[in-house]
Amino acid sequence: MTNLFKHIVETYTNPTELYFSTDNLTGDRDGWRHVDSLEYHCRRKLQREIEDLEFWIPRQADRESKAKYWANLYRKQYTGDEISTTNLKASAAKWKAEAFGLRVMESELAKMQKAYKKHFGMGYTTISDKPDAEIPEDIASTLAEMDAIAS
Repeated sequence: MTNLFKHIVETYTNPTELYFSTDNLTGDRDGWRHVDSLEYHCRRKLQREIEDLEFWIPRQADRESKAKYWANLYRKQYTGDEISTTNLKASAAKWKAEAFGLRVMESELAKMQKAYKKHFGMGYTTISDKPDAEIPEDIASTLAEMDAIAS
């Protein structure tokens, strides 16, 4: 597992003291303030990493489920000969690699979101929850039929 989130926060953090002068209309006072001059860059880097991981994790999960399907299929077809042994070993290795990739990506996403929340005091995600009430009736009935078949 990597510490990319840690390096982003360390690289894009520059606490410094800057002098701010404001106009008379805002009510703010001129003076020295302690600020992080790279806060925007840190925020954007973490947001981009979170967006990237949220985009790729569903695709990686799909690859992992396909590899699992093939591994289970070759397990059922295993007869002990050279071809079935090779198919089983290769598909099991592929499934293991895809599952590891998925675990790494999910771990990185959790670390990125934790670092973002710790650094900026709020969470960040590109995934929005949409209520089921907005689903059209024909799609809702199709989903209900699918659920009935699965159970």
